[in-house]
Amino acid sequence: MDHRQLATDVLRSVGGKENINKVTHCVTRLRFELKNNKIPNAEEIKKMDGVLTVIQQGGQYQVVIGNQVVPVFNELSSLLGDLGESNSSDDVQGEKKNLFDRFTSMISGVFMPIMGALAASGIIKGLLACLSAFGVLTATDGTYIVLNAIGDTLFYFFPVFLGASAAKYFGLNQYIGMVIGGSMVYPSLLSFVGSEQQLTFLSLPMNIMNYTSSVFPAIVAVWFASLLNRVIEKRIAQGFRYFLAPFIVLLITVPLTLFIIGPVISYLSNGLADITTAIYNFNPVLAGLVLGGPWILIVMFGLHWAFIPIFINNMATIGYDSVMGLLAANQFAMAGAALAFGLRAKDKQMRTLGISTGGTTLLGVSEPALYGVLLPQKKPLVMAIIGGSVGGVIGGAFLSKVYAFAPSGVFGIPGAVNPQGVDAGFYGYVLQMAVGLVVGFILTYLWGYKPRNVSTKSESDTHGAIADAESVKEVHATQHSSASVQSVTALTVHSPLSGQVVPLANVADEAFASEAMGKGVAIIPSAGTVVSPVDGVVATITKSKHAIAVIGNDGVEVLIHVGMDTVKLKGEGFTLHVKEGDQVHVGDVLMEVDLVLIQNKGFDIVTPVIITNSGSYASVSGFEAETITTGTPIILIKP
Repeated sequence: MDHRQLATDVLRSVGGKENINKVTHCVTRLRFELKNNKIPNAEEIKKMDGVLTVIQQGGQYQVVIGNQVVPVFNELSSLLGDLGESNSSDDVQGEKKNLFDRFTSMISGVFMPIMGALAASGIIKGLLACLSAFGVLTATDGTYIVLNAIGDTLFYFFPVFLGASAAKYFGLNQYIGMVIGGSMVYPSLLSFVGSEQQLTFLSLPMNIMNYTSSVFPAIVAVWFASLLNRVIEKRIAQGFRYFLAPFIVLLITVPLTLFIIGPVISYLSNGLADITTAIYNFNPVLAGLVLGGPWILIVMFGLHWAFIPIFINNMATIGYDSVMGLLAANQFAMAGAALAFGLRAKDKQMRTLGISTGGTTLLGVSEPALYGVLLPQKKPLVMAIIGGSVGGVIGGAFLSKVYAFAPSGVFGIPGAVNPQGVDAGFYGYVLQMAVGLVVGFILTYLWGYKPRNVSTKSESDTHGAIADAESVKEVHATQHSSASVQSVTALTVHSPLSGQVVPLANVADEAFASEAMGKGVAIIPSAGTVVSPVDGVVATITKSKHAIAVIGNDGVEVLIHVGMDTVKLKGEGFTLHVKEGDQVHVGDVLMEVDLVLIQNKGFDIVTPVIITNSGSYASVSGFEAETITTGTPIILIKP
């Protein structure tokens, strides 16, 4: 993969720097906030080498890349330069977002920059809990004290980190955000928490609360400061803004936070924690069933960002989160489904894809498996959801909880260790992982797999080498989302044209001659009537009408590509008799072609007939014949 080229292509396709408010990345995705989400061409981006898929959710335009996202983001950043602090979602006039999209966009924008450090800190705290529970370390050991400081620093000073991140998102100077967050956990102020001595400010009594590890108060305080800063800067001369605006903002925001914003948001945060706990306690097993598997869909649509601060808030207020204790199984269920798909796949590339992405999912990175295998294949996704729910039931039955925010997969295990010692909930947490893995694997292996070819980027590269690449890729991409092969007996494809049969190797186009598109034959037509080669449905017709894809009822995918470079005719000489979605039978007329016109225009009329999902079959071979008529068997397929 050429990281620079991919970054350049993506930047061009999303509308260039002028259309970008901001861009961040997570483990596998580039996350754009665009001024106009209608500008990008999703289909064009999906076909790029290195792109798994494109998702629009939560007010973001997300390009899923996988494990190579960091180097691509770095190249993209160098192309963009400094977008500037002012390019926050609230500052730029772009498309109007609904309230939920704005909320999830804000949450992801604030938390994403610190997620790596947050996950690492959670792992350290979890490992420390394990070492303490098994008697390896005690709280008085020097090693314990140092490790605890490393793992606990981010959580203890959470308002400081969130203050910086929120300030960047809301377009405020980050250091002002840090001062606001730092003032909330300043030691001298914390000494008044629970003290009989009353702290006053301008003779007004303050109700000082403990904001260490808190989540929402700092975010709301910095948001208020950003609004205040905009008002103040408009009323101060340019030469004095540098120091006078921060001076006024801090003098107003910090006391107001300690007086009103902090206490009010803290009470609301505690209420939110009580609500989620009550829902969980109503029936943990039912909660595991309802959330365990469908959480995959919640993540897929980006709705999980609404829950992230709630999870962290629960850990800060009550010491753990119960809902996260139900969600370990779905990650392993996805891994099991992907591994089963890989083991069942006949095609070597599909086998490698399934096994490799299943392995990365076990380690906590699920997007390659989700978007590269489960979602395109559909049934494995359903089986993973079932596995996640079954495992969630186990987690609910054992009352599993998570005590430290940690990543998914095996690295999340330490986060489930109770600091007071290993309990039944921890065993349930690990057990649900195993159950999710096994159930997802078995269901997919037995019932969730059907032979089917998933498009690869190497094919797209080959397509790009020919003049009519875009139309070929359009047909091929659509075929890959079609029905899969169901029959276990030999399949016959009938000739769509009358004429002379020639091997694909004789076609003057490397994409076809090399069988990169799939195996098949070529026909030099003697008549211009093109008929359906199978009983099935018309899947795709290119805009230039020169290529048509038919999906057989038995799952065979047939591409009929009339002539070489005939995409340049832009439909001239082609008369369609069907449209996409039409049911057809062998011999039904698909289109009429003016062969004389095509030849007079200087184009070769040789017509490849390709089985584009050849990799799903044991063999694809042409019948021995020099000449053929429409409706005569021409290709034999053995599953």
